[in-house]
Amino acid sequence: MTEGPDSAVYFKGGVVVSSPVMPQAYGVPAEVLQQHATVSQESAMAMAQAIREQLGADVGIGITGVPGPQALEGQPVGLAYFAIANGNTGHVEEMRVSPRRMTLKRRVSNAALIALSKLLRGERDAKGYHW
Repeated sequence: MTEGPDSAVYFKGGVVVSSPVMPQAYGVPAEVLQQHATVSQESAMAMAQAIREQLGADVGIGITGVPGPQALEGQPVGLAYFAIANGNTGHVEEMRVSPRRMTLKRRVSNAALIALSKLLRGERDAKGYHW
C-alpha cells in the first residue's frame, strides 16, 4: 500500500490490534462486540466504519479472524471476515482458510485488497452486487 512515493495521497493510515478489547479504543461500539463477538460480520463492518471515521477516509477496511493456534470466543481457527465501508454502503465477506496463522493473514488481507480494487474500478462482486 505504501510502496509508491506519493502513497500518503491515498493511504491515510491503519491500525492493527491483537486484543479482543482493543477495537473499542478505536471507535468500535462495545455493544457490537458484546452482541456479535470479535470475529463476526458485524464487528468487521464496525471496524471498517470506525477506521474510516477516525482517519477521515473515503473507504475503510476492517478485518477480523481467528489466526490460531486456538479458537477464539467459540470461533474456529481459520475463520475470518473482512468488510469494506464506503460512505453509507458496505460489503462483508466470510472466509474460511487453512488453520495456519500466516496463510490466514495473507489470504484475507489479499482478498480485502482485491475487493477494494473492484470497488474503486466500479466492478460487480461475485454475487453480482455493484460496488
